[in-house]
Amino acid sequence: MRFSSRFLLVSTIGILITTFALGLIPIASAEAVKIKPVKTSADKRFEAFADGTIHDVNTGLIWMSNDYWQMEHKWVNWYTAKEYVQRMNNKKFAGYTNWRLPTVKEATSLYNRRKRNIDKDGDKIFIDPIFSKGAGWSTWTSEEKQSKAFVVSYKDEGGETYQDKISGTDAFLRPVRDPSS
Repeated sequence: MRFSSRFLLVSTIGILITTFALGLIPIASAEAVKIKPVKTSADKRFEAFADGTIHDVNTGLIWMSNDYWQMEHKWVNWYTAKEYVQRMNNKKFAGYTNWRLPTVKEATSLYNRRKRNIDKDGDKIFIDPIFSKGAGWSTWTSEEKQSKAFVVSYKDEGGETYQDKISGTDAFLRPVRDPSS
């Protein structure tokens, strides 16, 4: 009896290993596994996760909960912002390699005059308080035109402006990723 149960256990483990190796049992991706958020915004639009990300339920986008200023404690020009995103991809931040600069539309979607947060200088910015306090008041975007790129502001009335990619250091970065790629 002891021999047959040990044989059965070894056989079962062998079958499972072989089945995974042949790809007959799919391995669930992190996207397919539903992980519970550690915090949800008051209006249920945003879900914060323990891996340092925030899911925007309305757009489906995944944002880093801390921006460049909070992580590096310095200003960033557009080229350095692009390099930073590549570094986050190389490090597989939160397990992903598809971090990028947001589009103007994506970055603007975070601005909400009814939401209050505090920037690095203690001033009001208008993004959901689910994002960590002490962030920069703007973000570089992927939209560029020759030597300039759009920056989206979260201060006062918000808005977008072109800044020089090199000398426009009065900007920050909040990387984003698409959930499915």
